[in-house]
Amino acid sequence: MTEWLAAHWRSLLLWALGLFAGGVALALLVAYSGIYNVAASAGHHPWLEAFLKMAKDRSVIFNSRSVKAPELEFAEQMPLGAAHFQGTCAVCHGAPGQAVNPVYAHMLPYPPDLQVHAPYWTRPQLFWIARHGIQFTGMPAWSGDEREDEVWAVVAFLEALPSMTREDYRRYAGGHSAARNYSAKELVGAGRPRLDLTACSRCHDTAETAPTSPYIPRLGGQDRAYLKRALQEYRDDARQSGFMEPVADDLDDEQIDRLSAYYAVLAPSFSAVSRPASPDERKLGRQLAEQGDRARKIPACFSCHTGQGREDYPRLAGQSEQYLRQQLQVFRRGVRDKTPHGAMMSVVAGRMTEQQVLAAASFFASRPWQAAGFPPNAGAKGSPP
Repeated sequence: MTEWLAAHWRSLLLWALGLFAGGVALALLVAYSGIYNVAASAGHHPWLEAFLKMAKDRSVIFNSRSVKAPELEFAEQMPLGAAHFQGTCAVCHGAPGQAVNPVYAHMLPYPPDLQVHAPYWTRPQLFWIARHGIQFTGMPAWSGDEREDEVWAVVAFLEALPSMTREDYRRYAGGHSAARNYSAKELVGAGRPRLDLTACSRCHDTAETAPTSPYIPRLGGQDRAYLKRALQEYRDDARQSGFMEPVADDLDDEQIDRLSAYYAVLAPSFSAVSRPASPDERKLGRQLAEQGDRARKIPACFSCHTGQGREDYPRLAGQSEQYLRQQLQVFRRGVRDKTPHGAMMSVVAGRMTEQQVLAAASFFASRPWQAAGFPPNAGAKGSPP
């Protein structure tokens, strides 16, 4: 047999190439003729359905092998993932107590019910699907380039989704927002009440409550110029966030201006630091805030981030440690270097050590918001250390 193959390998190769070329030609002929019905209403032949499912499953399993799954902070990350799911995913996949719209129910392939199907996938596989999307299904890739930190919040939600009741889902996905009961006249003019994508209170602080997750920034008391700039950068795809980009894209200039004015006069609230800092860490955090680090060419944080700095810079005091730490890591990775402000901060954050990132985040998280940076009664009894 070996001798026969050695003597006829050229002929076999030509036959194989001929069969391949013939198969390609036949596929092109069928496609060009229009014989194959591509209508979604026609469905897939069983053999094609099985082939596509096999190809999808194997691709997800193979390509997600390099994903290193972190330990998820479900209590902190799940509300953020739930709010995003309600705003952008539930319309196709449905949710507890929320059926799929009949329009999307006729997609091909049909979007799966993730309460049932999410447990079929591992944590790295769920991340890979949410991060990269799936071709030929209508499942898009994550809109915030390199914002893997956001995708993990969605994964935390998806892992909790199978056990959620309707009330659980409504609480997590709705946040502080509420869909009021409309009169018949209001229904005629405004449609049914729902958890709208642009309802800021689904995630952010209100006059009475803090953000639904420590990974979400407090907007109350920020300067109007900064809030306006941030929303415009999200809308222009200059600042990356799969959470905020679809929200900002739905806002016009007048709405952005009104929202910025509203939050600028909203009194921020203060909550205790989630992680106690050591004396050395507190000392390092204060040093970075007041003096910076000359050896590493890091300017003092207070040179920009106080009420006496530029109006289009954010105030950091009173933000959660998780949010501040996350944003510094995003700057260090160069994700936010597409704008002049982001490019400057990316350079500064890139010079910081991991220890300095933790110290700076802990320091500002321990400070309630004040226009001058420090509270006037910083040393008084009962004030944060």
